[in-house]
Amino acid sequence: MIPLYLNEPYRHHMGGQFLSDETWSHMDRTIMDYELIIGVSGVVFMEADGRTYEVKAGEILFLMPGERHRGYRLSSPGVSFYWFHFYLPDRLPDEEPSSRIPRYAACPNPSRVHILARQLLHAGNGGYRISRAGDYFLTCLLIELAEQLQDSGGLEAMDPQLSGLLAWTRMHALDRDITVERIAAHAGYNKDYLSRMFKRRFGSGLLNYIHHLKLEAAKEILADGKLQVKEVAARVGIEDDKQFAKWFKRLSGVTPTAYRQAFAQTRLNNS
Repeated sequence: MIPLYLNEPYRHHMGGQFLSDETWSHMDRTIMDYELIIGVSGVVFMEADGRTYEVKAGEILFLMPGERHRGYRLSSPGVSFYWFHFYLPDRLPDEEPSSRIPRYAACPNPSRVHILARQLLHAGNGGYRISRAGDYFLTCLLIELAEQLQDSGGLEAMDPQLSGLLAWTRMHALDRDITVERIAAHAGYNKDYLSRMFKRRFGSGLLNYIHHLKLEAAKEILADGKLQVKEVAARVGIEDDKQFAKWFKRLSGVTPTAYRQAFAQTRLNNS
């Protein structure tokens, strides 16, 4: 939790909005001030003090002074976030914080946070003639976060072992013999425990995640248009093409053939 002191404003150091038009990963470093990351689009994959975080649009993450942090996975093109470095304000002896902000959380009203972030960027870049305007806009931003998140326990960091498990699952999702049991055995977990932990962390089951990965791969292959449906089924680990067709329609709402035709027509219309 980040303490919110209000006797003096927080001290804004620097800030900006990051946007990448190519794959990107955060540098490996240690800083001596606080940093606030506010997700705008895409996902920022951060590891800090041995814990991993996925900062999505509308989510925040604080990085602590003296704490080593780095990107642990490439973010896709289009990833964007606000970032602000700051220091705690001067405090009275024995001053108690007025509130506390979760280190990692999802904002119920991210538009208000983004408005204040843009105002802080304007002030921090000399947009105001008033001295320390950036400090006061930063403090307003932190007050907004404290207000929105006062009843929030924040989000849990991802266990590094779970992050590795996700990477292994993505690598093997198209295997014909991929199962929850196989993933659990690889990771050294009890199958039922792993399923509960995965659902608690991500809101859906591990089996659904496997199906999602297979479906996205099938769509990509179908859109390419070079393979027959039976060959597409085999590529995603389903040997029976009739079973594949039923499975694909159940998850996507259309048959594999209809999906391919619709995609081809879309490309024709956009050409």
